[in-house]
Amino acid sequence: KPYVNGRDLLQTSRAAMIIDAFGLTIAELADQHPSVYQHLLVHVKPERDSSSDRQFKELWWLFGRWRPQFRSFAAGISRYLATVETAKHRLFIFLDSSVIPDHRLITFGFSDAFHLGILSSQIHVVWALASGGRLEDRPVYNKSRCFEPFPFPALEEGALKQRIRDLGERLDAHRKRQQALHPDLTLTGMYNVLEKLRAGEALTAKERVTHDQGLVSVLKQIHDDLDAAVLEAYGWVPDLEGPFPLADRLAENNAHAEAIQQEILTRLVALNHERAAEEKRGLIRYLRPDYQAPD
Repeated sequence: KPYVNGRDLLQTSRAAMIIDAFGLTIAELADQHPSVYQHLLVHVKPERDSSSDRQFKELWWLFGRWRPQFRSFAAGISRYLATVETAKHRLFIFLDSSVIPDHRLITFGFSDAFHLGILSSQIHVVWALASGGRLEDRPVYNKSRCFEPFPFPALEEGALKQRIRDLGERLDAHRKRQQALHPDLTLTGMYNVLEKLRAGEALTAKERVTHDQGLVSVLKQIHDDLDAAVLEAYGWVPDLEGPFPLADRLAENNAHAEAIQQEILTRLVALNHERAAEEKRGLIRYLRPDYQAPD
C-alpha cells in the first residue's frame, strides 16, 4: 500500500510503498502472496524472533502496532483527513483510504469536505496555534488539545454548509491539481508564498515561479472565501468582519491582529463551555453520526 509521512505531503513525495498483511493469517499470506511472505520471512522474522514483545514475536508478519481505531474509521470511507503533527503551516489534506500514514501524521475519520473547510479556516488555525505546543520554531498539533476540545459550528444542512463543503473541495483539488502539473511544486513552497502575499512582501524570482505554478493568488482567494463562510457559520458576521480578509488582518502582527486572535479564542472557549453543558443535558453534536452513533 502507499505510505506517506510529513515530508511526502509537504515537500516531495517518495512514492513509497509498504507491506501491510493485516487481516491475513500466516497460512493465507504464504498461499496468496508467496513473494511477500518470503520477503517478510527473510527480512522481518529474524528481528522479530529476538523481540521481548510477545505480540511482535508471535505475529511477526504484521505491523507491530496496527492501529485498530484508524483502520476502523478508514474502512467505511473512501478518503480521510490528515495533518502533519509538526509543521510551519497548518494544512489539512485528503488521503485515499488505502494510504498508510506515518505515525507523525494526525488523522481524522472524515471524508466530508465540510470538515476540511472548518479545520482549514483561520478560526481553527488560531485555536490550534494557541492550544498546541512547539518544537523549536514549528507549531505542533496535539490531537487532545487542538482537535478534541475544538467546537465546530452547529450548522444544519443548507446553502451555507454546502458552500463550505464546496470550498473545501476546491481547496483540496486546487493544491493537488497544481502539484500534479508541476512535480517540483511543494505545499510548503506554496504556503510560504501565500504568507508573503498576506504580509505584502515582495517575492523573489524563485517565489514568483512558485506563485505562478501554484496559482497562489487563486489559493489565497479560496482561503479568504472559506474564512468568510466559516465566520458566517459561527454567527460572527458582521462583528468580526473587516475591510480586509480575516487572514490578512491576522498576518499584520500588531496589536489589532492580537486583539482579533484573543476575541476568536474567547468566543471558542465560551462555545466549548456551551457544548459541554449541552452534552451534560444529553445533546451530543456528533461530527460523523453514522460512525459515532449508528443507532
